Amino acid sequence: MAYYANSSTGETTWEKPVATSQVAVTPQRATSTLASKYGDGFVSSASHPELAAQYGNIGTSNPYTDSSRPGTAAAVVNRIAKPPVSGTFNLKKLSEVADSTQYKPMLDDLLASVTSLSALPLAAIEKKQLAEAQKGVAILSKRLANGDMGSDVADKVGQIVAAMKNKDYPSASAIHTGLVNSVWKEHKDWLKGLKLLIQMSAKAVQSSKSQDQWAM
Repeated sequence: MAYYANSSTGETTWEKPVATSQVAVTPQRATSTLASKYGDGFVSSASHPELAAQYGNIGTSNPYTDSSRPGTAAAVVNRIAKPPVSGTFNLKKLSEVADSTQYKPMLDDLLASVTSLSALPLAAIEKKQLAEAQKGVAILSKRLANGDMGSDVADKVGQIVAAMKNKDYPSASAIHTGLVNSVWKEHKDWLKGLKLLIQMSAKAVQSSKSQDQWAM
């Protein structure tokens, strides 16, 4: 449902505002042009994608905060998206990143897991999965270094890594599922890769056990 927002005050309204005076259209920013169309500094989310992205969608059963001004919705708090983090896997640089954090042992174990998998003979699809796992570990490492992760999430990742180190992959998967259910929106950029790392590590261990049994 389209709504209108005042880019200066953050005020939003479901109803089309009425202009109090005519403003000449000049080759200024699109916001100024649209504001002249609706008046009082309001622009439409339907015709101004940048504003819609800035303010987001309004969804509430009771959007009105002032009964004396019917049609005025609650102001939306601006959401500032975090900048994307590179998923390039460079072992030397990521080792330096690990050295700069309090989570060095955990990150060193993650890097070791990825490195050990890259040394195995992999099928084409497994190489793609490994690339996703490498990307996830790279982003995870950098987010930890940048302080973009709460201690509660970092602790859960530590539990996953500890379980993987003990070859307890069912527990690692269960903890990972809990993170997916609770913080997927904020951390999906590395959670997918971490899942693939768990799966590939478990498969590698199982394959190694099978080979040992055949050798016996």
